[in-house]
Amino acid sequence: MTIDWVEPYYDGIHLFHTGRWLLTLDPQAPEPLLIAAVTHDMERHFPGGTQPDKAAGAWADEEYNRRHCARSADIVGRWLREQDVPDDFVQAVEASILEHEFGGSPAGDVLQAADSISFLEVNGHLVSGWVLKGETSLPNAITKLDWMVERIKLAPARELAWPHYERALAAVRDEVAAHDA
Repeated sequence: MTIDWVEPYYDGIHLFHTGRWLLTLDPQAPEPLLIAAVTHDMERHFPGGTQPDKAAGAWADEEYNRRHCARSADIVGRWLREQDVPDDFVQAVEASILEHEFGGSPAGDVLQAADSISFLEVNGHLVSGWVLKGETSLPNAITKLDWMVERIKLAPARELAWPHYERALAAVRDEVAAHDA
């Protein structure tokens, strides 16, 4: 049921990899946290949401990120309730989604780390695409990758993220350079 709902989302692979990384970091993660991992960015699948200021490279903009988290939690929570999921389960999913950008609790910190690792693993092409489409500059794109690895609070997760960061950084630089050549 959840897979069918997430699959059409343009960045669904990132969500599925976030779930995989969550289970790598915490093999005993509770089911609501896993559902939060594979749905945490679903608000971007639906029109009407806010967008980060890519041109300014304002990736750590707390106001934008809080709105993004709240809208995702609301959309996912409504969808889960439509599936007759018990309210205590839905509330646990929503609480984790609310923390997926900045962490804050043990569950939020592990979800935020899984989100970052997954982003670095699978979204280098997305970041270079922003540059190639003129949505942001190469330095701002690199700042996005830097922020994704630096925000990870869990030291073991940061170590796991590092090789993905290095690959994403090289890929973005290479794609932009090849386009500019």
